[in-house]
Amino acid sequence: MEIIKINGREYTIEEYNRYFYGRVRSVMDKYRVKGNIAVALSGGKDSAVMLHVLSKFDLNLCPFYINIGIPEYSKKCMEYAIKAASHYGYEIEIINLADYGIDINYAKKKCSVCGTVRRYLMNKFAFENECDYVATGHNLSDTVTFALNNMINVNTMNMRGAKPVMEGNKDIKMVARLKPLYWLRDDEIAIYAEINSISYCKDICPYAKHAPTLVIKEWIHELEKRMNGSMINLAKSFSKIEDMMDRTEPRTCDICGYPSYGRICKFCKLRREHEKIQRDSGKNKE
Repeated sequence: MEIIKINGREYTIEEYNRYFYGRVRSVMDKYRVKGNIAVALSGGKDSAVMLHVLSKFDLNLCPFYINIGIPEYSKKCMEYAIKAASHYGYEIEIINLADYGIDINYAKKKCSVCGTVRRYLMNKFAFENECDYVATGHNLSDTVTFALNNMINVNTMNMRGAKPVMEGNKDIKMVARLKPLYWLRDDEIAIYAEINSISYCKDICPYAKHAPTLVIKEWIHELEKRMNGSMINLAKSFSKIEDMMDRTEPRTCDICGYPSYGRICKFCKLRREHEKIQRDSGKNKE
């Protein structure tokens, strides 16, 4: 019998699967998640595992993939995403960033642009398909990393969303966000994928190899090894900080009508910038 050693405990495969499912169930039960769920597939480990676990719940799942347009990498990830959805009997919808006139390969801050367009397009897809939630594969490691990165950069506005579920607002076309893997670390998810033979793309985004968040994530994993339970306590602390914060509620963008903290949302600003880049590029060719 194979024994899994993690978190200072030993599990059989059956016991570990029960533990893992229980961590996801704690999120689903506490927030009473039900209805139509837009499932954001990236082709990577976390979203593949998320789909596997969500398929065990009585939910209507709507998988989709956002093709960011990174040569070779996006194509490979898309193939894994399509394969994952098909495995569970779902048709997947492909959203191409290029259809919106944005080419991430021209962006100066590629990771920032990637985050902006993904958040916008995920919400847009979920709203247009009348979904109650949009589910992402963000896990405990991601949550703590993003929160610490925001604090390091004095970016308190983005502290919103530190909880497993962020409420939506239909009046401004904002769909609730769900993180089923919120209480699970990177290594725990990797083990689950391995013992359940879940395939996923193991390539690293060529633009994210030197991202500062990777340094932060390495640090918090090292901290967790020395002080077991640190990551869960940090996540709980960030959640409480979010509760205490005074924040400006979003309005709607004057151009697209989706949520924005200003008159024009970041996505529409990006479209304008890239339209200008393309116009200038055309002039140079002439």
